[in-house]
Amino acid sequence: MTCKICNRPNKKNEYCSLHLKAYQNIYKKFEVWKKALEISWIDYLVNISKNSLTGEWAKEVVKYLIEAESRNVKER
Repeated sequence: MTCKICNRPNKKNEYCSLHLKAYQNIYKKFEVWKKALEISWIDYLVNISKNSLTGEWAKEVVKYLIEAESRNVKER
Protein backbone atom coordinates (compact mmCIF):
# COMPACT_ATOMS: atom_id res chain seq x y z
CA MET A 1 0.00 0.00 0.00
CA THR A 2 0.96 3.61 -0.37
CA CYS A 3 -0.07 6.79 1.42
CA LYS A 4 -3.06 8.46 -0.25
CA ILE A 5 -1.37 11.83 0.17
CA CYS A 6 2.33 11.39 -0.59
CA ASN A 7 2.54 7.85 -2.05
CA ARG A 8 5.12 6.76 0.53
CA PRO A 9 4.97 3.02 1.13
CA ASN A 10 3.21 1.80 4.26
CA LYS A 11 2.12 -1.57 5.52
CA LYS A 12 -1.39 -1.29 6.88
CA ASN A 13 -2.94 2.18 6.73
CA GLU A 14 -4.19 4.47 4.02
CA TYR A 15 -1.66 7.06 5.23
CA CYS A 16 2.08 6.91 5.89
CA SER A 17 3.10 7.16 9.54
CA LEU A 18 3.64 10.94 9.30
CA HIS A 19 0.27 11.70 7.73
CA LEU A 20 -1.46 9.17 9.99
CA LYS A 21 -0.17 10.95 13.10
CA ALA A 22 -1.32 14.29 11.67
CA TYR A 23 -4.77 12.82 10.89
CA GLN A 24 -5.09 11.38 14.39
CA ASN A 25 -4.24 14.76 15.92
CA ILE A 26 -6.70 16.57 13.65
CA TYR A 27 -9.46 14.12 14.50
CA LYS A 28 -8.82 14.28 18.27
CA LYS A 29 -8.81 18.07 18.30
CA PHE A 30 -12.07 18.21 16.35
CA GLU A 31 -13.97 16.92 19.39
CA VAL A 32 -12.63 19.85 21.43
CA TRP A 33 -13.48 22.40 18.74
CA LYS A 34 -16.93 20.91 18.20
CA LYS A 35 -17.84 21.25 21.86
CA ALA A 36 -16.47 24.78 22.11
CA LEU A 37 -17.77 26.21 18.84
CA GLU A 38 -20.46 23.83 17.57
CA ILE A 39 -18.54 23.67 14.29
CA SER A 40 -18.98 21.20 11.43
CA TRP A 41 -16.19 18.89 10.28
CA ILE A 42 -15.69 20.75 7.00
CA ASP A 43 -15.70 24.19 8.69
CA TYR A 44 -13.16 22.89 11.18
CA LEU A 45 -10.92 21.65 8.37
CA VAL A 46 -11.15 24.98 6.56
CA ASN A 47 -10.31 26.85 9.77
CA ILE A 48 -7.24 24.83 10.57
CA SER A 49 -6.04 24.96 6.96
CA LYS A 50 -5.93 28.76 7.25
CA ASN A 51 -4.20 28.74 10.65
CA SER A 52 -0.55 29.78 10.37
CA LEU A 53 0.31 27.51 13.31
CA THR A 54 -0.92 24.36 11.55
CA GLY A 55 2.00 22.17 10.53
CA GLU A 56 2.81 21.13 6.99
CA TRP A 57 1.84 17.45 7.45
CA ALA A 58 -1.50 18.46 8.94
CA LYS A 59 -2.14 20.95 6.12
CA GLU A 60 -1.55 18.19 3.58
CA VAL A 61 -4.02 15.93 5.39
CA VAL A 62 -6.58 18.73 5.65
CA LYS A 63 -6.27 19.50 1.94
CA TYR A 64 -6.81 15.81 1.13
CA LEU A 65 -9.82 15.57 3.48
CA ILE A 66 -11.45 18.73 2.08
CA GLU A 67 -11.02 17.42 -1.47
CA ALA A 68 -12.45 14.04 -0.44
CA GLU A 69 -15.45 15.73 1.19
CA SER A 70 -16.13 17.78 -1.94
CA ARG A 71 -15.96 14.61 -4.09
CA ASN A 72 -18.43 12.90 -1.74
CA VAL A 73 -20.86 15.83 -1.94
CA LYS A 74 -20.72 15.82 -5.75
CA GLU A 75 -21.42 12.08 -5.86
CA ARG A 76 -24.59 12.37 -3.75
